[in-house]
Amino acid sequence: MAITRRHVICETAALPDGKGESFEVAGRRVAVFNVDGEFFALEDRCPHADAPLADGYVHRREKCVACPWHGAEFDLRTGKVQCPPACEDIAAYPAGVDAGKVWVEI
Repeated sequence: MAITRRHVICETAALPDGKGESFEVAGRRVAVFNVDGEFFALEDRCPHADAPLADGYVHRREKCVACPWHGAEFDLRTGKVQCPPACEDIAAYPAGVDAGKVWVEI
């Protein structure tokens, strides 16, 4: 069983609503998204062409992000592919806020 650890990555104000930002967390590139004050963390890599998902368009209502290069979409909650050309799911990590600071568990 893998051991997870909570990593504080930034203040909530550093992540604008409806946007993503890339962070190095425990040796991994992680894209963290703020959607109406709810925070999500995904592997920051589209498996189709290795694009940085933190730069993608966030669909608030559907809670997904579109790859900025070719439009593949991923569920922010689970990392599951929602739309091609990607056909491989990505890692999703627990994320949240404590005392005004955003954390990710890896």
